[in-house]
Amino acid sequence: MTTFSIVVPVKPQPASRPRISKFGSYYTQGYKDFRSETYRFLKKIRDDYPAEEGVFSVSVEFICKKPKKPTNPYPRGDVDNYLKGIIDSLVYAGMFFNDDIQITHMEGTKRYQEENEEVGMNITVRKLEG
Repeated sequence: MTTFSIVVPVKPQPASRPRISKFGSYYTQGYKDFRSETYRFLKKIRDDYPAEEGVFSVSVEFICKKPKKPTNPYPRGDVDNYLKGIIDSLVYAGMFFNDDIQITHMEGTKRYQEENEEVGMNITVRKLEG
């Protein structure tokens, strides 16, 4: 089993549902900005983690910006939507796996940043077989 760990220093953003208009579908600007910034970062390191065939397990810790006066003890947004955003970005960048169908186990946690901690995503990918 091979394990890879990377830190993506981009503010986590849950995937939004596509909006439908008479001109077609689109995503919210915040999500589009997240995808662009994440892709720019992943593009710099993708040659070190090329997509492969096989079966994978993915674990992601989302470290979110803490508001001055949080209304919840945890960040807003469903953890599965946070996962969708980064997994789609990894596939688009051509990293680790060719398609998210190759992922057989996935887990995600979200939390607010600690004092003096940067926001971002800690990603661990394990190649299980193949």
